[in-house]
Amino acid sequence: HEEEVEFAKFHEWCDNTREETTKSIKEAASQIEQLTADIAKAEADAERLASEIADLESSIAQDESDLSEAKTLREREHADYSAIHADLSESIDAIERAISVLKTREPDVPQSLLQLRDSPRIPAEAKAAIESFLAMNSGDAEMASPEANAYEF
Repeated sequence: HEEEVEFAKFHEWCDNTREETTKSIKEAASQIEQLTADIAKAEADAERLASEIADLESSIAQDESDLSEAKTLREREHADYSAIHADLSESIDAIERAISVLKTREPDVPQSLLQLRDSPRIPAEAKAAIESFLAMNSGDAEMASPEANAYEF
C-alpha cells in the first residue's frame, strides 16, 4: 500500500509538472510569437526610418548647398553694392563741391556769356540762346555790362 501511495504522489506530481510545463510551453510559444511580431515590426520601422533619415540627410545637404550659394551671391551683391555706393557717394560729394564753387562764381556767368557771345567760333543759334539767357537775367531788354569780378576770389 505504501507503494501505491508513493506511486499516486509521484503520478500527481508528474501530472502537475506536465500541466505546468505544457502551460509554460504554450505561454512561451505565445510570447515567442509576440516577440517575433515585435521584431518584424521593429525591423520594418527601422527600414522606414533609415529611408526617412537618408531623405532628410539628402535634403539637409541640398539646403546647405543652397545656403552656401546664397551666401556667396549675397557677398558678391554686397561687394557690388558697396562699390556702387562708394562711387555714388564720391560723385555726390564732388557735385556738392562743384555746386558750392559755382555758387561762389555765379556773378561771373554773365561776363563769361558776354565773351562767348562775341566769339566768332560760336554758331548763331547758340549766340541767340546766350542773348536770351542774358536778357532773362538782366530783367530788361537792354544789355548792361556786368561788374568785372572774374578774377576776384
